[in-house]
Amino acid sequence: PSPTQGGMVAGCRRFYFVQPGDGCWAIANSAGIALNDFYKWNPGAGSDCSNLWLDTWYCIGI
Repeated sequence: PSPTQGGMVAGCRRFYFVQPGDGCWAIANSAGIALNDFYKWNPGAGSDCSNLWLDTWYCIGI
């Protein structure tokens, strides 16, 4: 999908499109993945979710 943020892990198979009000913890929780995995697969979001972009696809499953 497009757009994505740079640095996303290769081979991602599940994606999430960020909407207003979303945060990294809520995205990871709803996807059933560990927050650390979300950060590892999407390093562009920042280690504290400070760089999460709206209207952008993020990896939630590999």
